[in-house]
Order: sequence, then structure tokens, then C-alpha cells
Amino acid sequence: MDILVLGGTRFFGIPMVNELISKGHDITIATRQNARDDFGDKVKRIKVERTDAESMKRA
Repeated sequence: MDILVLGGTRFFGIPMVNELISKGHDITIATRQNARDDFGDKVKRIKVERTDAESMKRA
């Protein structure tokens, strides 16, 4: 199964992504890429930016 994980590089995301990898899923993590991870080429990565609601209203 293809699975997108938001924020898979910290806290509960790391063990969750490792478990999904071990079960054979194709994982993509959406991250700000501020934290390093040890997933190597086992996952795909997309970079996302986090904004707050106030900055969205001003745009």
C-alpha cells in the first residue's frame, strides 16, 4: 500500500514509519526537512512548509 506520513521524522512518527516499512508498504514522508532520519532510500520524501492561519489570511 502507498502511504503518506505527515511528520514521520520525530516522536511517534519514527517507530510508525519503521513498522510500515517492515510490513512492506511504500512510504512517503512529508517533512520540513529540519530533522535528519535514518530511513535512507526506504522512503520517498517531499518537503512541505508549515504556516499559521494568520499568515494565510494575509496572503
